[in-house]
Amino acid sequence: MALEIVGVERKVTVGPEPGMKFMAKLKKGRKVPMTQIYKDVTDLSSLSRGDIKNTVDNLWLVIGKYLADGRDVDLGEFGEFKISISAKAVDTLEEVTAETIRRPRVIYRMGKEWRNLLEDTPKVLGSLDMKGYKSRKSTEQENP
Repeated sequence: MALEIVGVERKVTVGPEPGMKFMAKLKKGRKVPMTQIYKDVTDLSSLSRGDIKNTVDNLWLVIGKYLADGRDVDLGEFGEFKISISAKAVDTLEEVTAETIRRPRVIYRMGKEWRNLLEDTPKVLGSLDMKGYKSRKSTEQENP
């Protein structure tokens, strides 16, 4: 298991030396659909796929209920979900209403074990044969 990274060119507009710079970008694979997660957990468990699906679906319903009540949800080693809003600034306290809320959102903060797992996961340089990624060879040829 390793995280695959590629180098990409980006315009940096802040800092002491703005300009075009190269930085690491995660090369993501395809998304894993819930059906695959249900199947993989079923393979590791003595429970049926239906039991796994029912449990996970109910977990998300309960988490959603707590978040809708304005409560943070602490899932221990898995992390924490927090409800947050962004709101329009107004001049007086009387002007603050539900209509001044621009959007609610959920913030996820991963738990310490997952954070350590990702920090300890090897990072390898991936292939740049993808649309949107600039080849190192073409960069080296342009800037000998």
